[in-house]
Amino acid sequence: MITCKTNGIISSIILSFLVVCPIGCNWLNVYSDRTVTDTRKAFERNKLIGRGMNFGNALEAPNEGDWGLTISESHIHEVYKAGFDSVRLPICWSAHTDTKYPHKIEQKFIDRVDEVIDWCLKRDLAVIITIHHFNDLYNYPDNRTYRNMILSIWDQLTTHYISHDHEKLFFEVLNEPHSNLTPEKWNKLILDLIEVIRTKDKDRTIIIDTANYASHELLDGLIIPEQERNIIVSVRYYLPFDFTHQGAHWLEESGQWLGRTWTGTEDEKNTVDKHLKFAKDWSLKNNRPVTIGEFGSIINADKQSRITWTKYVCRRFEENGFSWSYFDFGVLFRAYDVEKNCWLIEF
Repeated sequence: MITCKTNGIISSIILSFLVVCPIGCNWLNVYSDRTVTDTRKAFERNKLIGRGMNFGNALEAPNEGDWGLTISESHIHEVYKAGFDSVRLPICWSAHTDTKYPHKIEQKFIDRVDEVIDWCLKRDLAVIITIHHFNDLYNYPDNRTYRNMILSIWDQLTTHYISHDHEKLFFEVLNEPHSNLTPEKWNKLILDLIEVIRTKDKDRTIIIDTANYASHELLDGLIIPEQERNIIVSVRYYLPFDFTHQGAHWLEESGQWLGRTWTGTEDEKNTVDKHLKFAKDWSLKNNRPVTIGEFGSIINADKQSRITWTKYVCRRFEENGFSWSYFDFGVLFRAYDVEKNCWLIEF
């Protein structure tokens, strides 16, 4: 108890007021219950993501089809038939958004995204929508126009999808923050992104990537408001990088990596286990679920190595309680041969 004297009147401020006061008790219980409920909700919804497939190089291209894939309903059906639980849709919204206030998204593009989402939901597949390739924001995070654009995009999407299934539709607010969008600047932007979504939608599960291309090593540097519990944290797993990215045309040194294999030696497995233990320990310490938003091996790699690596990391993701989304369905890291209509990777 703290007492103070004001104008001769003794006033008592009882620090335990909220405990002894019925109203205070109710407030505390509501807050506590909400925290517990939202934490449980995030973990349960992460299970709904389960085993997922990324449809990369389609809606994330400047125009769908430019990078080798136009999504068809038959593609979604193949994912469903193969027993996957979810689809992740990398989307380049900024290529279809006016740079002038109020930064309106092209209706035609929203309609197209809606079509793909509906194909998924009618098959009971969970869906993650992202913001990919917002390069201006990565490079100029202090620019007011780009900051306002991403906030406006999520304001519009939150309104547009407010009546969509809260159990099965997820918002991943920005894919792989990097370049000049430093961990410090990313943590600040996270606050604004959460606020703009929560102002209209209290129940949508939000997915937040770590900095530096969603590196698992940056988990400890991620700052999310403690009271915001309906969150899933997303990291990537493309390790060993010289195996998964051998011959990648956008990496000058990758030609030297051609021929690298992954056969599942004890050393190779132990390295994977060590990386995932780091993520698992973080998840347990912070009581937040983790999803592996992307992982995969490039088509240039040896087929058997690709299968061996994929099967091992998938089982280890699952044993650690992580959901996962393979990247990608049918282009550079393809799991499926679109022309021959057959799966190339075993999961």
